[in-house]
Amino acid sequence: MGQFKERKIKLNNGILTIDCHYGGEGYASAYLIVEDGRAAFVDTNTAHALPYLLGTLDDAGIARENVDYIIVTHIHLDHAGGAAPLMKACPNATLICHPRAARHMANPRRLVAAVKQVYGQEVFERLYGTIEPIEEARIRSVADEETMTFGTRTWRFLHTLGHASHHICIYDSASNNVFTGDSFGLYYDWMTVDPAKPFVMCLSTPTEFDAPEARKSVERLLALNASSAYVGHFGELRDMHNAAPTLIHTINAFDSIQHEAARTNLESDALLQFCCDHVERVVTDLCERCGVEPTQHHRNRISGDILINARGLAHNASRLRGSSASLA
Repeated sequence: MGQFKERKIKLNNGILTIDCHYGGEGYASAYLIVEDGRAAFVDTNTAHALPYLLGTLDDAGIARENVDYIIVTHIHLDHAGGAAPLMKACPNATLICHPRAARHMANPRRLVAAVKQVYGQEVFERLYGTIEPIEEARIRSVADEETMTFGTRTWRFLHTLGHASHHICIYDSASNNVFTGDSFGLYYDWMTVDPAKPFVMCLSTPTEFDAPEARKSVERLLALNASSAYVGHFGELRDMHNAAPTLIHTINAFDSIQHEAARTNLESDALLQFCCDHVERVVTDLCERCGVEPTQHHRNRISGDILINARGLAHNASRLRGSSASLA
């Protein structure tokens, strides 16, 4: 370990958690995997996170030329928005992603347009800045159950639908951990009072939330018997099996909300408010379930997650109205 600046970083099975400071501390994480002087990133957050990503790399004593891989779990911009500038900074890196994600990383025009439609130009620019394309020759897509080696590690890639149709998770043999992106929900230690009752919640962000597939992905991740989940929001979640019932509870609750919303005649802002109110009730119930007595500070911090989840449910509610079978 002499090559690492141990006073500045803490390696856990060769893995470093990076706080990307997206919306504040403790909301969004990326990861650096260090292996025999080489490195790989898992997720990149936005372009604004570049100083934190490269700063962690520098603190680990790894040259930028020694970054071999940059893996994005999915193309949502709080996970992949910083990929292009990070690839520029790490000239030998290959981008790893889901096959459906590859074309959007090479040509992000449609992705950018879709996100701007949801959030508007001003919010988009403030959160994400400029999204640049990545050279196709530097992009490698991975099949479901594909494996690859990184030093002494073997990575196993799983296609995990539910949160997004372009989502992958990465099981790491050396640590017996799995990088779950958003497929195992969010986990906030600052909302967790009792480690036996972690604050975990489904993520139903626009526009592809699929509750049945989300449940399948959770079961598939549990079947790995991994020691921990390294989630996108935020950090290391130990004891996945203990957290799973609460996570499934929120998937079911969000599924119920979108179907209930679809049966109303509400539109636009009224529909979004309906979903916000119901998601807020789920969060209140979740706090009680996890033994949390939320302060105003907690409520302020979780409000953004309530809104983003509600946006996804409102979107799905509008889509469900086109299928009477879905509303039965």
